[in-house]
Order: sequence, then structure tokens, then C-alpha cells
Amino acid sequence: MKYVEAYRTCDGSYWSNPQVYLERLPELLPELPEGARALASDPDHYDYYSRRCVKDLKLARVDLPFGDDAPLRLRFAPNPFKHDTGLTVTYTGADAFTVDSDDGDGLVGLGNVMLDEVLPAAEGCTHEIALRWGRVTIACADLHAEWYGDAQA
Repeated sequence: MKYVEAYRTCDGSYWSNPQVYLERLPELLPELPEGARALASDPDHYDYYSRRCVKDLKLARVDLPFGDDAPLRLRFAPNPFKHDTGLTVTYTGADAFTVDSDDGDGLVGLGNVMLDEVLPAAEGCTHEIALRWGRVTIACADLHAEWYGDAQA
């Protein structure tokens, strides 16, 4: 990530800090596509005490596109101790999907979300998601994030 700090420390604990990104966000927002701008500028997104903060969500499902018009979709399950709902992010015009796993098992065992970062790109935006044991990065034309369901259901 360029601005957001999210990593495992040498003692095995985890550190995350969106402050530098939040300071740069006002100048980045005009360059982001509409959906990416909405996600990045949501006041709850990086508020660790908010039920709609992405921290601690768990990557639950990935729907890969099978046709040119099909979107890439990531579904994040809620952490029942923190979230009332989960989050689905739909990526339109996705032209790159990269998974970096600390143990080499791909999507298996990536763990909970530490934080994410949405940045402008030539063809739209990039969305990098730091998880406890890896990262997922998507390059796309735009994205749409929607909170869904009820953690109690």
C-alpha cells in the first residue's frame, strides 16, 4: 500500500494506521471513479469503532467473471463481535486480480481484513486489501460497495 500502514510486526502482533491516507484523501478523491470515491470517503470506513469499518471483516467469497461483462465480486463476512452486516464489493471493468499469500495457499487462510486502500489509476482505480496473512489487489474501472445482511441472522 502506498499510504495506509497494515502489517504484522516482528513480535507477531498487527499494526494498522490509515492516517497518512486520510490526510491525502481530499486530493485523491476527485481522481477516483464515483463508486470508489464513495467507499473511500465513507466516514465509517476507517473508524475502528464503527460497525461499518472494514477492519476485521473476513474474506468469505470471490466470484470471478466468466464473460467480458461479468463483474468480479468479493464478499466479506462480518465479525460477529464488531459488525452488524457484511460487505460486498463489486468491481466493474476488472483487468487485474492479484493474491499474495504469506503461506502460498492463495485465498485460503488469508485471515481478517487489517485495512484497505483505494487509489486512482489510469483506467479507473486500484483497491488493495491487507489481510492478516496476505493481500488482495484489484485494478478496475470502478467498484461498488454494499453492506448486506444482519450478523444475528
